Amino acid sequence: MITRRALLDGVAAAGGARAAIATLAALGGLEATPTRAAAPDLPRDGRRVLVVGGGIAGLVAALEMQRAGWSVRLLEAASQAGGRCMTLRGGDAVEEIGGPAQRIGWNASPHLYFNPGPARIPHHHRGILGYCRALGVPLEVLVNENRAALVDAPGGPVALRRVQADLRGVVAELAVKGLGAGGLGLPVTEADLARLRQALRFWGGLDAESRYRGNSRAGWAVGPDTGLAPPRPNVPLDPRVLMSGEVWLAASFAEGIDYQATMLQPVGGMDRIAAALALALSDTVVTGAEVQSLRRTEDGARVTWRATDGAVREEAAPRVLLALPAPVLARLDTDFSAERREALAGLHYSQAAKLAFLAERRFWEEDAAIYGGISWTGRDATQLWYPSHGFHAAKGVLVGAYIWDDDVAARFAALPPEARAVAMAADGDALHSGYAREVSAPVSVAWARMPRARGAWAEWTAAQRTREYPLLREPEGPYHFAGEYLSWLTGWQEGAVLSAWNALAGLAGPQR
Repeated sequence: MITRRALLDGVAAAGGARAAIATLAALGGLEATPTRAAAPDLPRDGRRVLVVGGGIAGLVAALEMQRAGWSVRLLEAASQAGGRCMTLRGGDAVEEIGGPAQRIGWNASPHLYFNPGPARIPHHHRGILGYCRALGVPLEVLVNENRAALVDAPGGPVALRRVQADLRGVVAELAVKGLGAGGLGLPVTEADLARLRQALRFWGGLDAESRYRGNSRAGWAVGPDTGLAPPRPNVPLDPRVLMSGEVWLAASFAEGIDYQATMLQPVGGMDRIAAALALALSDTVVTGAEVQSLRRTEDGARVTWRATDGAVREEAAPRVLLALPAPVLARLDTDFSAERREALAGLHYSQAAKLAFLAERRFWEEDAAIYGGISWTGRDATQLWYPSHGFHAAKGVLVGAYIWDDDVAARFAALPPEARAVAMAADGDALHSGYAREVSAPVSVAWARMPRARGAWAEWTAAQRTREYPLLREPEGPYHFAGEYLSWLTGWQEGAVLSAWNALAGLAGPQR
């Protein structure tokens, strides 16, 4: 007899993580995600808190305080709340540090928008989805993985369905052969092995001889019609194509727990969530309030901020919740401890960047029958996102680049906006012939150059999680802290929500 662990290790060795995940699911070993998520109960004693930062974390915290009857005021530097939870539309402008303003020339239409920050919500992120439900933010399906989307494989683009089917087939055939050789020493009977072989044949689309010779899962070379000849599936790809790192990444991407269907998005743009939170808070939110400094006082803290009219104002409160990104907080004039300042400054943020194009014709739908989803390229553009809304409309906005590798993103950010667009249009041509002629009116956001973010999301090292994470998530005197970086879901709105709830639990403690 051998252990369940050895079985999984053997399957992983033969077929990789994807096969191990499938086996674990078949064995009933995947745990369910939590079914409930809720903010902590707050004492209804009218305490007073000042919130700095109107991203999702600050807005959620302020809303829960308001619901508890606390006196709360939120200062946000931008002209509207939301932080990185933003949506760009025709007439908007993007201003990066050291760069020219990019004005968006798209016409005003409900389906023509671009989410340069958060762009999808996993179905199990119950916190942010709960606020959407409570605030009446309508949602729709976001097509995250689309088997009709393309992978820029060696030799030219191929549909993801071919990559998925062929990888499964090859892995299943190898696994069946490995089981037949008895090399794994499994703690199962021959009858168990027979059932496992049968499962692998089905999973991989193998024939009666346990060989993968292709099937309709990979799409049709000649599709079904009304003629005399039967349809003919695509022949398997050259196995060497499947050995490309980009191909493996594209094939396994949607297996990640935060990328599995169903993915969701707010109807009309991701900023609908922040707008609904801000609307519920009403005049609690003060926009255009650029915080200048933080100082402790005998009974709390004092915040100095500059208003849009240039006037400098001060506001004091017994407690202050700071919901700013760590790079912004690190640059602020504060009286934090030296250890906190050092920890904030040392936390790396991704330099991720996105670029969007307007297309006068939805060529991905008309020419390739791609409705939503993501295509992959090993070039700098990395990913192309097709809109999951506005199907068959006259125009569309597609994400022509989503870059998260820091070296590539830094190279992208160093280019002027016009040069970025030219480079990304050329990358898109590798997937769609004539792409550069189809797209226009680009807008790009390099998050490291956005003055109120200075990065896309926190990227903790294992050592920092051990040393600095406990320090940064704890209050310091009158200061409390929230933001996606103070969670294990960095880069997700859910992480911001959970961090806000954690901060609220601290703020709900005994007053001094």
